[in-house]
Amino acid sequence: MKKWITMLLVASMLLSLAACGGAETDTTENDTAAVVETETETETEPLLSDDLPEADYNGKSYRIAGFDGYTDEFFAEDLTGEVENDAVFNRNARLEERFNISIEVLNMTDGAGGNYKTLVKYVTAGDDYCDVTAQEVWNLHIATAAGIFRNWNDTKYINLEKPWWNQLINENATFNDKLFALTGSYTVTYMTSTMATYVNSNLLKEYGMEQDALYSLVQEGGWTLDYMGTLAASMYKDTNGDGIRDKEDRYGYAANWYYSDAWCSAFDIPVTGKAADGSLEIKLMQEKTYDALTRVYQLYFENEGVYFKESWDGLMEEFMGDMAVFVPGELRNAFNELRDMDDPFGVLPNPKYDENQDTYHCLVADGYFVIGMPTTVQDTDFVSMITEAIAAETYINVYPVYYDVALKSKYSQDEATAAMVDLIVGGAAFDVSFMYGTYMEMLPYMFRGCLNEKTTDLVSKYTKVEQKIETALAKIYAMYE
Repeated sequence: MKKWITMLLVASMLLSLAACGGAETDTTENDTAAVVETETETETEPLLSDDLPEADYNGKSYRIAGFDGYTDEFFAEDLTGEVENDAVFNRNARLEERFNISIEVLNMTDGAGGNYKTLVKYVTAGDDYCDVTAQEVWNLHIATAAGIFRNWNDTKYINLEKPWWNQLINENATFNDKLFALTGSYTVTYMTSTMATYVNSNLLKEYGMEQDALYSLVQEGGWTLDYMGTLAASMYKDTNGDGIRDKEDRYGYAANWYYSDAWCSAFDIPVTGKAADGSLEIKLMQEKTYDALTRVYQLYFENEGVYFKESWDGLMEEFMGDMAVFVPGELRNAFNELRDMDDPFGVLPNPKYDENQDTYHCLVADGYFVIGMPTTVQDTDFVSMITEAIAAETYINVYPVYYDVALKSKYSQDEATAAMVDLIVGGAAFDVSFMYGTYMEMLPYMFRGCLNEKTTDLVSKYTKVEQKIETALAKIYAMYE
């Protein structure tokens, strides 16, 4: 296995909980911070430290309000022999011993928007429900509009310069020096939500291509939208012989509207950015966006070798059923559906706009978790310290297991595929607009929306809601005043 320190370097390229008062806290600070010695094959790497002081919290609970179905990345009941589970169990055990705490997870089951609404209800009622929340980013506006989260920049122990925090997205999500939701290696969804392109290795061979040759093309910068479209067009096969292009046939590429969110980031087209005064501004409406939409439209609806699936789910199952040589997906698919796939598969970054684009960009989909601290938290020092410690421990001891052991070794087929994973994660792209997309008239989803409606008229779609978006932008900025 490739030495896991590589993952730490890659994770830094990514740019990247709250306790209520009442319990007595006994903390003792000194000059000795906890450090972790990284192990390599040939030498000892420099020590990586979280720079936190020693502390004894007398068995105090640190409570994470997690998202149903994903709480296993925060808590494991026992050692099971599964590397991901055991890495989480061991991380928590180390932190519980180090700080004399207990780590608990509260399983929230109301869904992305419902969970935030439940949190608003608890916090506004003064209910000491949890210490931190780990919820999907795309409904964050529900929490910030209600003012239920504390400003992480006012806490004592969060160090945003550390590699376990995503400096770029945290900076872009900070307005008036206020950051209500942290993004980084605290949660594994930060990595597993990264979008990519999967390839069926056996089907590729049927068309006279070797996976390694395709990987070489990627490394040389030639994996572009046009190249993939030309390749897909040559791969259509009327499998059932009925003379009709349908879901029973074989395609070079299959897509759906959900994964279409990846294209703007793949082509280095920002949806929003920061204006000179530090406020949000819209950057989506530019000539390159219109051209990109036209080209993707042509790929989806004018290329014989491409199948567009109108529903958001089921694409991985059809990929496993040999419907398509290439499909878009997220890295999480390698841990979930594709671990049962019979055929070997490879993974590629999303195609570039053209060969003039310097690097590959792979959007981190809007399902990744962000971390908020409710305003009901009184002992913010305790919460910020344990939050920082969990983020550091996850970066140092959990991510390498998910990334190197599970994703790159267990579920990838060879070292060349592992190199592709490095390339994908190293090119992970975030757009702050997804934090407030549903609040801004679905702005970051307009590209997807046009494709789903089979139109390239982005201008009309945007113009209809332009004033509402501008109003929403002003309201978002006001949330941070």
